[in-house]
Amino acid sequence: MDLVEGRAGVLTQGRYLRRLVRATAWPGGLRAEVALIPFRLLGSSLRPVVVSAEPLAQQMTTTGVPNRPAETGGLAEREGHVGGALAAVEAQVMLELQVLSPRIVRLRLGQPAALQRTRAYGMLVPGALEEVLSATYGPHVPLPSLEETTTGVRLTLEGISIMLERDPFSLQITSAAAPEVSWRTALDDRNVHGLLCTPPPGLDGAPQEPPAAFWSWAIAPEEHFYGLGERFARLDHRGTVVTLFNIDAWGTTTEAAYKNVPFLLSSRGYGLFVHTPAPVAFALGTPSARAALVRCGEAELDLFVFFGREAREILEAYTRLTGRATLPPRWAFGVWLSRCRYQTRAEVEEVAARARAEGVPCDVLHIDPAWLAQPNLSCDFTVNEEAFPDLPGLIQELGERGFKVSLWELPYVSEQAPRYQEAARAGYFLRDERGEPIGADFGGPPPDGRKRAIVDFTNPAARAWWQDLHRPLLRAGVAVFKTDFGEGVPLEARAANGMTGYELRNLYALLYNAAVHEVIAQETGRPGFVWGRSGWAGTQRYPAQWGGDPKTDVAAMACTLRGGLNLALSAPGLWAHDIGGFYGPPPSPELYIRWAQFGLFSPLARAHGTTPREPWAFGEEALTIFRRYARLRLRLNPYLYSLAWEAHAYGLPMLRPLLLEFPDDPIAASIDDAYLLGSALLVAPVFSEAREPVARRLYLPAGEWVDFWSDERLEGGRYVTRLAPLELLPVYVRAGTVLPLGPERTFLSEQPPDELTLEVYPGAPGAGRVVWDASGAATELHLLPLGADGWQLQITGERQAHWSVRWHTSQGIKEQVIGFTARATLSLSDGLLQG
Repeated sequence: MDLVEGRAGVLTQGRYLRRLVRATAWPGGLRAEVALIPFRLLGSSLRPVVVSAEPLAQQMTTTGVPNRPAETGGLAEREGHVGGALAAVEAQVMLELQVLSPRIVRLRLGQPAALQRTRAYGMLVPGALEEVLSATYGPHVPLPSLEETTTGVRLTLEGISIMLERDPFSLQITSAAAPEVSWRTALDDRNVHGLLCTPPPGLDGAPQEPPAAFWSWAIAPEEHFYGLGERFARLDHRGTVVTLFNIDAWGTTTEAAYKNVPFLLSSRGYGLFVHTPAPVAFALGTPSARAALVRCGEAELDLFVFFGREAREILEAYTRLTGRATLPPRWAFGVWLSRCRYQTRAEVEEVAARARAEGVPCDVLHIDPAWLAQPNLSCDFTVNEEAFPDLPGLIQELGERGFKVSLWELPYVSEQAPRYQEAARAGYFLRDERGEPIGADFGGPPPDGRKRAIVDFTNPAARAWWQDLHRPLLRAGVAVFKTDFGEGVPLEARAANGMTGYELRNLYALLYNAAVHEVIAQETGRPGFVWGRSGWAGTQRYPAQWGGDPKTDVAAMACTLRGGLNLALSAPGLWAHDIGGFYGPPPSPELYIRWAQFGLFSPLARAHGTTPREPWAFGEEALTIFRRYARLRLRLNPYLYSLAWEAHAYGLPMLRPLLLEFPDDPIAASIDDAYLLGSALLVAPVFSEAREPVARRLYLPAGEWVDFWSDERLEGGRYVTRLAPLELLPVYVRAGTVLPLGPERTFLSEQPPDELTLEVYPGAPGAGRVVWDASGAATELHLLPLGADGWQLQITGERQAHWSVRWHTSQGIKEQVIGFTARATLSLSDGLLQG
């Protein structure tokens, strides 16, 4: 079975867990020896039949079908089951289960020697496991008591119940954190003849092949699945086979993904994280709708099971282990202008001058590969002095005008690059079987046909060398690096730490972004900040991520949002996309406007593509609309920065699928064409390049909503249609919101604003905060009912600011100026303001 080619969800043969031999207690859990039995998958993907080495009659359960032995026996014989193809020789495997917390169980399956090895891949935050165990048990993890039952063994610890049945083997885990959930093996997934359709957990592969561990479990008819990285094709993965293998997706409309993440979120109150760098595949309700299966591309399975009543609880637990986003500076949430590519210093200076002259807010100017002496998919940090003379001087000049500078990089070095030979001699590149530097896998030859060697980030010396190449530029004032590519490790590559390319390919993105993120933090004295395309589990620790290379059309725009929604549910943090699309014909002014509205109401906002993406390139109307939304974005900075703090502190994404805020709403769970920016703003991008107004049908979850533009109040729990002329993006504010806005500006200061306006939307109790800096110091905002129809706003904090309040009521907007203070209490009752 070739996992890379996407056939990973269909097993052909292997050995599954047949019988519990013995179980013993160990700290925080149990160890079980389980006998394996060979099996083969017969039939077809349309009608799978799992047949083991046992006599056929022993494998069947009673179904009441009178002719089943002859028919199924004939099938098995035709497929070669009889005659020794499956030798009934039992082997054993070790299963370890450890309760890490009331929400987390760790499951490991493999040979005892393999399970004793430490798995330090970098996906888990160093010390996170120990911290979770200490928070649960204190300094000593207890040795639990095992309860022997008539049919198996039960362990109960910290609200977690684990039940192992002896013969046939089965596992069931429940948690008080999600009492309605029973995560169990799928022994009842049988056909009309009583034969299994999905193999029980075990090891995949023929006897002569390296085994690959897999786990299968029962799923409910109403269950849905989300996450697994930046998946563009759909939000709900039920009924599909999803292969997790990093690749340059060449767009945003296929099953390929730049950022695969082996974390699955179920709608039924659990999540699964496969702790591995190897390719992983999930078969979710296919070929059988009763079961799901995950196959790991290595012989040991290391699986974390998370429980929670709501998705946010599961994400909080998951990010306790894999980490949370660092908090970028305020300017990161401004407007970025970019192009593939600005060819000269003069072009960059021209864009900077035009942006300021047109009054278009811009905080960051990004320079793609033309700044490099070898710009064609090669980077060794040698500056193109002809096109970009005195690059430090340019950075200083732009900084004086309020612009930060971002530079492009990728971790590949052409054999013609000035620094190639020194790096090759020092062993800084991944190698082939002969020990020579191996070329990056682009899916085809590089533009000039020459090899691009790949920096080996498993080699500490190579990592330090790459970081040192950044330091002069960071000291010159470069604020951020765009860490492009990183998906091209050939499967046959050899790394300094002994990993093969097959083992390293997915993990490489994490190591690459971590190295650059770290050196930026070292040189700037603030949390690191990159602009990365590739990723794997833990990638949310190294913001930001952008959605790759969409085509300049409506379909790619819609798929881009789906990718962001899935990434939010598996690598929750900070995300962006290329406003206007990346490749293809220049976008029409109408498409550019619609994409700009979407982008400027995204966590991060960058206009980028192979042709100009500056708003003045699309005419006066586009310029006017872009400027309006860009100015609004800068006013929203107190809100956006506070959302970024939530990602940093709690593991909540800034861009949120509706299901994250409305977990009990089955319609919200299916919405993939709209999103919440934080908890307060529902955004419905218009996926159209029509010039005339578009009747945008969108879903409002239960509760009261307020049209951001007109203040019209609407009751949710239903679909509504908003007529959206070209200048209007449908945005709705959740009742109970206190939305903090800053002053209008053309670029953001490093410091928080001293003047804020609170847009208050009564109708439900609510709370918010204004986070002031990276320490988390905040002013808390509470909206509370007062009497029969009044409302009270409480502002509580230590930092003084000049506050104004605008109450959005059914009778219109009522304004109050509080003045310069740290605390205040205001009220609105019978249409009258007090305070």
